[in-house]
Amino acid sequence: MLSTCKLMFLLAAARALRGKTLRRPATRLRAASDWSALGLSPEIAALAAAHWAAPNAVQEASIPLLASDDGGDAVVGSETGSGKTLAYLLPVADVARGARAADAGAAPSPYPRALVLVPNRELGTQLQRVGAQLGAATKPPFDAAPFSLEARHGGRLARWPYRPGACPDVLAATPSFAAAFDKDLELWDHLRMVVLDEADMLLDGGFKTQIERCLVALKRAERRRDAASDLIDATPRPRCRRVVVAATLPNQGLRSVDSLVDKYFGEAVRVAGADGEKLRMHAPVSTLSHDFRDVGADRDAALDAALDEANAARTMVFCKTANRAAAVAERLAARGVAAAPYTKDVAPERRLKTLDLFAGGELAVPFCVETSRGGAAAATW
Repeated sequence: MLSTCKLMFLLAAARALRGKTLRRPATRLRAASDWSALGLSPEIAALAAAHWAAPNAVQEASIPLLASDDGGDAVVGSETGSGKTLAYLLPVADVARGARAADAGAAPSPYPRALVLVPNRELGTQLQRVGAQLGAATKPPFDAAPFSLEARHGGRLARWPYRPGACPDVLAATPSFAAAFDKDLELWDHLRMVVLDEADMLLDGGFKTQIERCLVALKRAERRRDAASDLIDATPRPRCRRVVVAATLPNQGLRSVDSLVDKYFGEAVRVAGADGEKLRMHAPVSTLSHDFRDVGADRDAALDAALDEANAARTMVFCKTANRAAAVAERLAARGVAAAPYTKDVAPERRLKTLDLFAGGELAVPFCVETSRGGAAAATW
């Protein structure tokens, strides 16, 4: 059902959007002239240049640090739509390719070289699409491509799903999938880079326990490897680099995400822009207003009235359950309103199509269950 608070959000968004054209947030820092100046390998730099003329400010600030051999952990904080995905994916691809080349003479491994943790399957699918655009192999067999990437989601599996030599270089996974293998130290020992994408969601709420299990497994694997290196007097391998990526890092209250970043990644470098300028993160929207209403017993009539009053294209309504979202979308579609549900019950391909239509202005009202908002925001912007 549509609560008073949710209806308030609908009206506020509609008023903010009336007469305006949605645009992607812009990062106000200078951009580099070309990709080859950022420390990427010629192969990966060429892949990026084939699709994007030049790196933007976030990419210029992040890639040199993430691509360097001696770079440590990093925090990349910048607003949605600023290019953070490419800022970490290109260095991740480079690291994975380098590790694959270094292991060329060794026995094939069933484990990836890099792990990207995402809060939901929509973000994993989005990352896989970006990888495919760069020429990555995204389906088995993972060969004959500059690098390979696959997205996985879901809970505990009976066993690790990849065979030796048949695993992608980069694995994008939800915390539930990765944490299910926290006892498999070979997996965590094989990793060269771990990325927490949408870290503000991963480090708060229901994901926190699973993320902690992953981080503990990574530390245990590193300690075991360091101990073995001491016994045989070998040069220790560089530790797995941790990269935290977020559009916002709230720092208020007992559940401050920013303080959790300091706790888990205390030595991480916070990426800055030109001349040390702080990268722009999300801020309050000055054009957004709030309108609280008592909708009474007839919520459907209240919603219809709100939509008619707003008279705005591309309006998003949050419903309490997937069933309610589907029912309301069906009722509005019968009234001639271009509406579609966006919930976990809708097939991933259909959800992506819904978001594409919404972004293009062809769909007026997608209905989302509240817990899906992260995927919706990421794919829309």
